[in-house]
Amino acid sequence: MFKEPGPSAPRSHSKYKRLNMLNRSIAIIKIKEPFLDWVKSLPTSNGKITLAEINFNNTTYLLPEYDNDEEKEEIIFHYFDMIFERQLQEWGTILPERWPKTRDFKTFKEWFDIEFHPVEDLVDAPLRDG
Repeated sequence: MFKEPGPSAPRSHSKYKRLNMLNRSIAIIKIKEPFLDWVKSLPTSNGKITLAEINFNNTTYLLPEYDNDEEKEEIIFHYFDMIFERQLQEWGTILPERWPKTRDFKTFKEWFDIEFHPVEDLVDAPLRDG
């Protein structure tokens, strides 16, 4: 359930809060058919999950901000191995011996679509870790 940040958080008296652009972007990871095929091949799978079901609530990652498509590609190249492993753990198994042997950048791009977006902070409270 949504909860306001708290009574001590300062509130803006204007109609709209001043938007704070964070020095981050978000990357929404969308699963493609090859990843779904891998999930269906696992012993714990009933083989009936669809692409629409697996992409119903996509994982989103905070990543560095970017200025152009070239920078987006550099950012995703820097983080793809961590994202790949998180997706394997989330949808498949935490056992690395059951992970696909090939987990390079080419395979990552074949298995996932990535949507990048800027981030604006609307909340009148500081960010917390944890």
